[in-house]
Amino acid sequence: MKLGEFELISKLTKKLSCPSEKVVVGIGDDAAVVKLNGSYQIITSDALVENSHYKREWINKFPELYYYLGRKLLSISVSDIASMGGAPEFAIVNLGVSNQSEERLLESLYDGLSDACKDYNVSIIGGDTVASETEFFDSTLTGKSKGYMLRSSAKPKDLVAVTGTFGDSRAGLEILLENRPIDNYLIERFLNPSARVEEGREALSLGVQCGTDVSDGLIFNLYTISESSRVKIEIFSDRIPISEKLISYAGSREKALQYALFGGEDYELIITFPENLLDSVEKTGFKVIGVVSEGSGVFVDGKKVRKIGFDHLRRTE
Repeated sequence: MKLGEFELISKLTKKLSCPSEKVVVGIGDDAAVVKLNGSYQIITSDALVENSHYKREWINKFPELYYYLGRKLLSISVSDIASMGGAPEFAIVNLGVSNQSEERLLESLYDGLSDACKDYNVSIIGGDTVASETEFFDSTLTGKSKGYMLRSSAKPKDLVAVTGTFGDSRAGLEILLENRPIDNYLIERFLNPSARVEEGREALSLGVQCGTDVSDGLIFNLYTISESSRVKIEIFSDRIPISEKLISYAGSREKALQYALFGGEDYELIITFPENLLDSVEKTGFKVIGVVSEGSGVFVDGKKVRKIGFDHLRRTE
């Protein structure tokens, strides 16, 4: 495969169209938006695939693996709904079961999925189970909202703000991949992310128009806003939230910063908004890390950085 993940998506989706007048937002954002009976429905889909998103042998050092995979399967889709300001509602879950799949582990997966449904007030209403050479789990999720935030709505003079901390998930993945000493906090940040539903809904209610979640890395997802909105984004390294756990793991804040900038699967939110909303936005839990201006690209402390993020087809960062 010569094309990368996002290049392939771009090439394939050119063959498609969205003829329905009900489609408000089609391919190209965190989720699709359709208008039905005067309200907005948000629709998204995600998958967890063995040896791409997780490895079975991790269970030897982290016995709760499949429980957390169940939680994560729903949470990552909920994060897409949250990034647009919506509330999740209904899910369909598909299982690809291989010869290596174990009934007890699939039951554990569904324990995690069930608990996540309770946390997010989601109902699973169907799905499919198929035989597969590779084990995988897939979810399609719908949500509702009175409006929506888009990657393409950033404007010059906007402020850039985020929820949570960054880089923890990448460290948790590294621990599992490299068989390092277990740190439950970092591993759970990778396997059990919390979707920021309330923060997303509050941001939308305040009038915020631009949002996305961080699935592929802070810099990469800032680029999705920069490119979609045709603006320049500058962030400041001393404002990027980094946990003390990550700093301790990396050995210094400077080293931890690389995890925070380029690590993926944090599932925090990024929004941009006009300065007059600053006080209200900060009260919802967002922290300002940068500014939007005319131009293009993403800059850290005045220096342009490359668009680097996880690519499932190239398997590089």
